[in-house]
Amino acid sequence: MKLDVYSDSKGFDALYEEWNALLQQSTTNVLFMTWEWQRAWWESFGAGKNLRLFTIRDEKDSLVAICPLFVQQTFVDPKAALPEISVERPKAIAHGEPRQTAHLVGGTEVSDYLDLIALPEHHQEACALLLDAFAREDWQILDLRCIPAASPTVQTVSELAKAHGWEVQLAREDVCPIVELPRTWDEYLSTKLDRKQRHELRRKMRRAEQEAVVDWYWVTPDNFDEGFRLFIHLHKTSHPEKDAFMDERMQGFFRAIAYSTLQKGWLRLSILRFNRKPVASYLCFDYGGDRLVYNSGFDLDAYADLGPGIVLLGYLIDDAIKQGCKRFDFLQGGERYKYEFGATDTEVLRLFIRR
Repeated sequence: MKLDVYSDSKGFDALYEEWNALLQQSTTNVLFMTWEWQRAWWESFGAGKNLRLFTIRDEKDSLVAICPLFVQQTFVDPKAALPEISVERPKAIAHGEPRQTAHLVGGTEVSDYLDLIALPEHHQEACALLLDAFAREDWQILDLRCIPAASPTVQTVSELAKAHGWEVQLAREDVCPIVELPRTWDEYLSTKLDRKQRHELRRKMRRAEQEAVVDWYWVTPDNFDEGFRLFIHLHKTSHPEKDAFMDERMQGFFRAIAYSTLQKGWLRLSILRFNRKPVASYLCFDYGGDRLVYNSGFDLDAYADLGPGIVLLGYLIDDAIKQGCKRFDFLQGGERYKYEFGATDTEVLRLFIRR
């Protein structure tokens, strides 16, 4: 097995033809590890960071693993067992001390699932080679975020890191509520929702359709600019925190991923209108047989009493069922409304390693 490392963005270009093909066969095949997502993230947030893009090839020179890491100096609370670290939006830490910290490309704020990419039969060997190589790198903290709880990376890297003599902490980072979708909308209502939830969803959708002219549509290549502008507007007007989150750099990242996933056929950006006025938008993706609900925006001044967000989610679930999606994935966050749509929790973990 041969391990190489790229230290600049040319590594992404060199791996373009092989990256997604390997991902399709890997242990963790998720949207956030695609070449498109990873490259867009690095272009948006990679400034000032040292890329360490590891690849492993077998004796036939076939690519069997990719581990996109970067190292940066981060100020952390030295007394905290699990320091609060944000890559995309660094926060001032009182009495913080500098540490050379390594993360997966994809960061901490905008990617819901992250992992290394590896063929299942080479996963353990790839982890061993990567940690042996990374032992020679200059770092003090290895902070692996958003790892699916089911990934073999959790146990394998934990054991290998301990064998290197490093301190390992494992914690639940967040939940990702998911609905396993049945074959029909009626079956969804009867098997995934309790009586109260079923009644409320039907009532809200029926009331909206009775009191307004309701229509919704997907953003397409022909209306992408206008649709994306509407999404950003609805997102920023939803809440002051969303307005602060969606600064110019974040807008550039969102536009990059929306446009690149549109070209790949993964983007599902929806706009809901009441009486021809845009009132809600969900930025979703269809990937690997699942519909992923990534972000949203609402006009809470107009028609708020008609629950446009709830109504649009109902349409999106119905559409996902008709399109044959296996799961409706609400991604990170345990907000109550997700469970009102019948979701149950899966977990993503944080693997925090001190040298």
